Amino acid sequence: MAGTPSPRQFVIFGYNIQYTLSPTIHNAAFAALGLPHHYSIHDVPSLEPDETRALLSAPSFGGASVTLPHKLAIIPFLDQVSDAASMIGAVNTIIVDDSDSSKRVLKGDNTDYTGIRDCISAALPSGAPPLQSGLVIGAGGSARAAIYALYSLGVPTVYIYNRTVSKAQDISREFSSRVKVVVIESLDPSSWPAGASSPQVIVGNVPGDAMTESDFPPSLLSSNAGGVIVEMAYKPDVTPLMRAAEKSGGAWKVVRGTDVLLGQGYEQFRLWTGLEPPKEVMIDALTKEVERRKKSE
Repeated sequence: MAGTPSPRQFVIFGYNIQYTLSPTIHNAAFAALGLPHHYSIHDVPSLEPDETRALLSAPSFGGASVTLPHKLAIIPFLDQVSDAASMIGAVNTIIVDDSDSSKRVLKGDNTDYTGIRDCISAALPSGAPPLQSGLVIGAGGSARAAIYALYSLGVPTVYIYNRTVSKAQDISREFSSRVKVVVIESLDPSSWPAGASSPQVIVGNVPGDAMTESDFPPSLLSSNAGGVIVEMAYKPDVTPLMRAAEKSGGAWKVVRGTDVLLGQGYEQFRLWTGLEPPKEVMIDALTKEVERRKKSE
């Protein structure tokens, strides 16, 4: 580094987020690289205009993460929004561009999809053939990011399952200009449209207790298929989807939600600082904090 930068304040906007691990990984990264920055939690039920503008316009504001329920509500406060964030319909990262001393620009981006995308890429075996289809379970914000991640990997067809079918249909229509999103009403592939291919990637985007192991039929996770499962839920440690995958004879490699959290955090760190994140430090900090919380439960 040419010199020590001025201290910057980073926050995560959200509500009921005292559990978040983001301060743990980012403050560890700042400390490891000798950066005088600090990352804290801004836990509010809604984004009050005056308070939010004051925080974003403060000279010391360096950037932010955004989580539920503010990923859409934050957009009117920003000057620019990336193509990815626009398509996904959510901003999870705010970047401050002050390269022009006469104008400070707040940019909105989405690194949820890059975290999912990079985890899938890392989990695929070397020399694996191109992905033909993926399955997204759920229809919330992370499901949208998952579809965009599969699109960015060149997956031509994405199946989406959600108990409220109309929400899945809405997403299918919104993504129709980018990727073929097929709404399915059952996780049993025998009921899918004729010619449907078995998904090589499955991304679970529902709470860990929202489904049971019996919701995942053996035909979906049969040992003659296999691929990558991304489980976005952090709790329980082993979700019903993960338990179902264990019975597939090792055909499916499981990526945990904490891995995605790290992946999107790496990209946020790059966007905020222009530096490569100290990945091992961030992994170690997260692992220790998760273990500490388990012991205190």
